[in-house]
Amino acid sequence: MAYFSAFPDLPGDAGSTVGRGSGMLKGQNLGFSVVPNGNTVIVKDLFETLRRYEKASPLFKKEMRKVAYAIAKDLQGRVKIEAGLAGASPGRARQYLQVAKGLRANNDNVPTIKLRGNEPFRSTTRPVNKNDRKKIKGRNQRVVLSDIFFGAEFGGGATSKTKQFLRHRGQSGYFFWPTVRKRKNAIAKEYLDGLDKVIEQLNI
Repeated sequence: MAYFSAFPDLPGDAGSTVGRGSGMLKGQNLGFSVVPNGNTVIVKDLFETLRRYEKASPLFKKEMRKVAYAIAKDLQGRVKIEAGLAGASPGRARQYLQVAKGLRANNDNVPTIKLRGNEPFRSTTRPVNKNDRKKIKGRNQRVVLSDIFFGAEFGGGATSKTKQFLRHRGQSGYFFWPTVRKRKNAIAKEYLDGLDKVIEQLNI
């Protein structure tokens, strides 16, 4: 299972960071930053702050998961829209949309989206049959979403096996990371605002 977050330092996270702004928490400016051309939001001392409040209230983690899930769910919908626009042709757009549908908001302390990578990828141009398989470590397996996601997101074209994808874009991405970059400052603000409300609500 691949996990992608607007925040770094999570298992399987493939991002870096982007921009500059500020986040107020109980009157204190934590600050958040973004590395040029990066993908994720870095909030100063975020995880230390979360751990501190988790110790202060047994309800804190549950409430923060609600905040993070709502943000991730919104991002999930925006990624699907971006995926539909990223394809240069109707067939490729359908491919991107199918991959994007495999992305799901995850129940975590910070906004996180997971790829259900083991789900079968169903071709929209021809039926899936017993020949739609790949060899992995001597075993024949059906093509799954994780096989398609990285080519659809980052591009290909360098070999015959990746000609079905748009040109390679390095780490820039075509629909997932561009959506994160567009929303990065809003994600940080919404999350920190939610954090402040939870702290006030729990009186900690």
